[in-house]
Amino acid sequence: MPGFFSFVVSLWERVKAASASRGVSSSANMQRTEKVLVFFVAYSIALGLWLLINLSRDFSFTQHIPLYYGAFPEDKAPVQSLPESVRATFTGEGWKLLGLSRNTQRLAVDVNETTTDLTGLIEQQITATSDIGLSRVEPARITLQLEEALTRKIPVVPNIELQTRRQFGLSRPPVISPDSVTISGARSLIQNIDSWPTESKVFRDLQAPVQASIPLQDSGELIRLSDTEVRLSASVVEFTEGETRVPVEITEGSNRPGIILSPSVLTVRYNVPVSEYAEVNRRQLFRAVIPYQEILADTTGFLHPQLIADDSEFAVSIRSAVPRRVSYFILIDE
Repeated sequence: MPGFFSFVVSLWERVKAASASRGVSSSANMQRTEKVLVFFVAYSIALGLWLLINLSRDFSFTQHIPLYYGAFPEDKAPVQSLPESVRATFTGEGWKLLGLSRNTQRLAVDVNETTTDLTGLIEQQITATSDIGLSRVEPARITLQLEEALTRKIPVVPNIELQTRRQFGLSRPPVISPDSVTISGARSLIQNIDSWPTESKVFRDLQAPVQASIPLQDSGELIRLSDTEVRLSASVVEFTEGETRVPVEITEGSNRPGIILSPSVLTVRYNVPVSEYAEVNRRQLFRAVIPYQEILADTTGFLHPQLIADDSEFAVSIRSAVPRRVSYFILIDE
């Protein structure tokens, strides 16, 4: 309270100084101003005295204190969640209770036994150093079930969608780092968990490489994760369309004469990054093959070539191959 009275005196001095600097325009205005100031100062002093007297009395105050798990044995883990909060009633001087109400605290529940005394925890963590009494706690005790703790390393499953602008695409599959996460908790809770997903995320209208942090789905208080997010890297580049002519080969029996294919060449259209187009166009990355055994087993006169793309070095994807089937003739020597 001394600070409050110092504030009132300081305010009074500033107002008087401001009035003197403007000069006295009229006796009536000066009297009116002094009356207002006197009323304000008197009201402030009265309010301060009322607060000083009343808040020095003892009061009761009820507060809901959030709970969270603190420490528990190294080889054990809890199976069920804690109650959201505990209802505690405190007694003490109004000033001290006012400070308690303005500082919302959380209660750490350390699990050493199956039954935990919440009254004792509140006394240790909140009232021990504040000279405030604790009159009631609801619930006063809680029973917790512990189980053998288990730790597993499982893959992360990205729950993401990458939508690129037209003529853009991914030159390589997206990469997440780390690609696995270590989970720990009660055996019954995590023994059947084989992967952990990220939060759902959609990237739209992409036209440049993506670097982003993706949160993992929340594990709650019973399962602990070694990481809370992963890093996504996606190479988005501009694509163009290429075209090439690919001769159809007969495999496994290419040394056998007398087989004529019609047509013997396929027209292949493919997508390729603009930066790789010149090199891909210079090379022959595609093969169209028909196994000789298929010719022997065929009774229709038509075959479907298998198109093979050697795209290990380049980000090439086939759009179409024309024609989709070819006919063949076998020349018989007389």
